[in-house]
Amino acid sequence: MLFYLKSNLTGALTRAIANVTATVYILIVAAAIVLQFTHVHDLYATTPNMYICTAAATLIIAALLLTEVRYNAQAVIILASWTPLTLSIIVDAVNHYLDFTDIYFYHFGLAVTMLYQIVRFVFDLRKQYLEAIRFQQMQKELYEAKVSVMVSQIQPHFMYNALTSIAMMCSIDPKTAQEATVTFAKYLRGNMDSLKQTKPIPFEQELEHLKKYLYIEKIRFGNKLNIAYDIQATAFVLPQLSIQPLVENAVKHGVGMKKQGGTVTIATRETDAAFEVIISDDGVGFDTTSERKDDGRSHVGMENTQRRLQEMCGGKVKIESKIGEGTVATVILPKEGQHHENTVS
Repeated sequence: MLFYLKSNLTGALTRAIANVTATVYILIVAAAIVLQFTHVHDLYATTPNMYICTAAATLIIAALLLTEVRYNAQAVIILASWTPLTLSIIVDAVNHYLDFTDIYFYHFGLAVTMLYQIVRFVFDLRKQYLEAIRFQQMQKELYEAKVSVMVSQIQPHFMYNALTSIAMMCSIDPKTAQEATVTFAKYLRGNMDSLKQTKPIPFEQELEHLKKYLYIEKIRFGNKLNIAYDIQATAFVLPQLSIQPLVENAVKHGVGMKKQGGTVTIATRETDAAFEVIISDDGVGFDTTSERKDDGRSHVGMENTQRRLQEMCGGKVKIESKIGEGTVATVILPKEGQHHENTVS
């Protein structure tokens, strides 16, 4: 009981005092046992003194827990759960000197305390069971979100357009067609591999995947699509396929909807508090204040992306757009959500 009570202390000083108290108590008990086996002093005769030592040690550690009540809410529950046993030990110690009854209250205190602990144990098991079910549900939702993101990046029309463009290149420029086929295969493999990824990945890995996607779209749009890079920071991590929905919207619904085409720029920068990935285009833009409509944009992919950014990195997406001028999407990744030691070399 003493060691259990001691284990709930959080302060350095209180833990040190409790350690000394427990050590002294153990030494006293050990001495009583040694005296018994060496026939120096009968253990039964020392039992009342053991009650006193137990009561004193219990009171000291309970008092230490009381000093932490304001800082440690768990201390209140611990004290309440062991109060019957603690009081019974103290009453028996007092009874040894005053001799006001022949009843040993220790057994009653122990019974009440054990009953409470059993009930509490059952409730703790139920709580852990419910938490396990919730964790499994969250894992399932995360997997479904990842599948949804992956599927949103391999839409049938994208595959059809990519394969059609490659087929056209076969007769015009076989070498480029071959290169495009290999790139397209690597792109698809990267999307499939994302299902196995449960942790954020280095930005450079995500950028390489984006370049494959943009290479394929460049074949499709030709001179209407210009791609620019302004990479000033790379030492950060983010969820896999978290940037592509933004780039896809910039290509298809930004410059792709503009008659003369335009430029999609992917930039990164580091601030004092965060890393930022900026995807901008000079396309048609849209009204960010209007209600969302079925405009073909990757809304499902965006919703999943925002959720994954928040859950895995504490990140968020900020979108600014003006009709006729273009759109700027900024992914903000707080440095607190980065784990360089595990994911970035």
